[in-house]
Formats: sequence, C-alpha cells, structure tokens
Amino acid sequence: MHTSALEEAALTQDRSENTAELPASPPQSETQEHEVTALVPTEPDVIEGEVIEIDSPDEEEEYTSPKQKPYWLFIPFTIFLCLVFVAGSLLLPVLTPSATITLIPVEKHVTFTTTIQVQGRSLPALTLSQSISVSATGKRHQNAARAYGTITFYNGLLSRQTIAAGTILTGADKVQIITDQAASIPPASNTTPPTFGQATVKAHAVQPGAKGNISPYDINGSCCGASILVKNTTAFTGGQNAREYPVITGRDIENAATSLKTSLQKSEQGAFNAQLTEGEALIPPPCTQTTTANHRIGEETKEVTITVSETCEGFAYDAHTLHLLATQIITHQSTQTGYTILGDVTASVIHASITDQARGIATLTVKLDATSIYQITPGEKQQLVNMIAGKSKSSALHTLLSLPGIQGASIRCTGGDILPHDPNHITISILYNTISPSLF
Repeated sequence: MHTSALEEAALTQDRSENTAELPASPPQSETQEHEVTALVPTEPDVIEGEVIEIDSPDEEEEYTSPKQKPYWLFIPFTIFLCLVFVAGSLLLPVLTPSATITLIPVEKHVTFTTTIQVQGRSLPALTLSQSISVSATGKRHQNAARAYGTITFYNGLLSRQTIAAGTILTGADKVQIITDQAASIPPASNTTPPTFGQATVKAHAVQPGAKGNISPYDINGSCCGASILVKNTTAFTGGQNAREYPVITGRDIENAATSLKTSLQKSEQGAFNAQLTEGEALIPPPCTQTTTANHRIGEETKEVTITVSETCEGFAYDAHTLHLLATQIITHQSTQTGYTILGDVTASVIHASITDQARGIATLTVKLDATSIYQITPGEKQQLVNMIAGKSKSSALHTLLSLPGIQGASIRCTGGDILPHDPNHITISILYNTISPSLF
C-alpha cells in the first residue's frame, strides 16, 4: 500500500529521533546491527487515517492506446471496383459481336359495312324556326323612261279633220308630248250648241324622265287649225329618271338561309342531346328544311327577311355496346389473317331503324374503319433470329424482306457485316407507324 508524502515525512522524522537516543556502541556491534538491519527490514509504523491512492507516473507513461484498423481503405477500394464494373459493362458489348434488327410490319386499312343490333329508341320529332333580316346586295341600273298617255282631239267643224301622227303638243309646264298615231276626228254634229266630234290617240313625252308624267289637262287648248281643240284628260305615267337601285339576289337568300340552318342544327342537336340517357349516342337526325323570303329574287328592296323552318327526327342508341361489338367483329376478321388492330375502331352509323319496338331493339347499318398491322409473335421473332444467325447483312435483309408481313427492315452490327452465330446476341425490335397501347 502507498502512503502520502506527509505520512512518509513523519515516519522518517520519528525514525531519526529513535536513532539519536540509543547509546554509542563499539564499531563491531554497530556493523553487525547494520547487517541485521539490512537482512531484516523493519516495517514502518502504521498511522491510522485517510489513505489516498496515487497512481505511479511510470505506469501512466508505459500505457499505450490500441491501434485503429484502416477502415478508410474500403472507400477507394469500393470506388475502384465500381469503375472496373462500369468499364467492363461498356467494353463487353464492344468486344462481343452483336446485331440489332428493326422490322417494320405491313400495315393496311380495313373498312367494310355490316349490321349490328343494339338497344335503341326513337325520339319525338322537333320543329324549330328562325328568321333573319339582311340587306340587299344586288345593284341594278335603270335608264330614263318616257311617260305615256293619251291625247284627245276635238273637231268643231262640220267636216272630218285628220291630225298626222308625230304631232308635238306642249303642255302648261312646257313638257312636250308627241302623238304616236294619226287622229281622224269626225265632224261636229249640227246641234244647238253644236256637238264636237272627238278622237283619242296614244302619245308619249318627247324627253324621257319623270318630268313627262304630266297631270290631267296639262295640255288644254287649240291645235292644228281653226275649231280644233286638244286635251289630255288623264295623267301620263311611266316616266322615270335614270338611277341605281338595290335588288335581292339569290346569294342574299342563300347566305342568310345557310347561317340559319347552321344555328338550327346546333339547336336541334342540343335539344335531342338533352333527351339522351347515360351511355346513349345520337344518330345525326334527318331533317326537312323550308326557306321563305318576303321578297323575290330581283325585286327592288333595301332589305329582305328570310325564315328557315326545320323539322328533325331523333334516334338514340347504345353507343358503348355498338363500339364493343364493332371492335370484336373487325378484330376477329383481322386476327384470322395474322393481323391485329392498331389504334381505335371507327363505327359510323349509316342507317338505323327500330326492329323490335317492344324490346327496344334497333338494327344499325354501320361502316367500320380501322388500321391493322401484321403481328410478329415472340415465337416468330425467335425463328427469324435462328434463320439469319451467322449470315451477312445483305443476305439477312433479303431473307427478312422476302417474308410475308414485313415491309421494311434494317440491321446494325457491331462486329462487321456478319451477324453473330449466337442467336442470343441478336435482338429484334418492331417499329410501328402508330403507337397502340394494346401492342405493349
């Protein structure tokens, strides 16, 4: 057991005092005592009290911490392995001959007409009318026209008088009128007062225009000799000035009617669609149209009103069932020849009729349209690979293009112009012009 420095100092002091109190002894005995002391060591007195253990400095200096293992070497070693793996993956395809073949299968359009029975029903007939007013776009030119009327001559003489045709008469408003025919006026009657003989002939205004439309008795006076009077007892009419005026054209009515028909069709379609239930579709309804206008073509007017009336008969059918049956029919027909449908099938209803009113069965005449493509199965791919393995590119292409169902092919080799002898190193991919989810 170790003691503290204070305890050691106290023991040393006590030991020194005990040594001083002993009497002097001869040298010999002193030597023997020293020898005994050296042979038999004395134990120091034990002092009771608190004991503090102090580690030896020498022991601390001799302690060494354990060495750590070089785990950090795993990081570069792992990176090295990854690089080796990547390099091997990149170099292996280059060093190993391989071939990639791209095939383009034959594609064709399929269309035919068939009849399909589905649930259907007739919709009540619907009649709608719409009107529109448009401006007349036609233009016409009217030349100036002469006014026409009649002239009456009166004879106060007792002998017949003749007035030649082409006689010009001037009215109160200075408008000149010319007779169109000769007037033979009978003699006056010998009465008291005498009764004038009279004759009426046709005449017209010398100058064309509305000014020639003279009023009655504009011409009223003597003419052409004694006892000869002349009058226009009625007005002259038909005189017109030259002018441009609007008229209705066939295009005016046609354009207005077309816009009305388009609007009516949308209205009819909306009205019929409102009657459909879930899953139903509407066959374009057959409609009867009537177009009327308040002015005839070529008639003078600034505006014309066109009215279009349309009566349509609706027909609803089960669209989902129709499309499903149409797809099944056209798919079955294509599969029998080694083809598969590419994309969607279009079913256009040409005619529809209710064949069973009680059960609501409709017979539809439908035109089916679809695109089909030759289907190359995985088994056929393997046969093709075995067939062309080890051949040259030109020979392999000739072999592939001679097979039915393949319209194009391309080959890419990494080991030259000869395809690998190992079929596992030959890959075939199919290129479709149109992507279809059903093919993948």
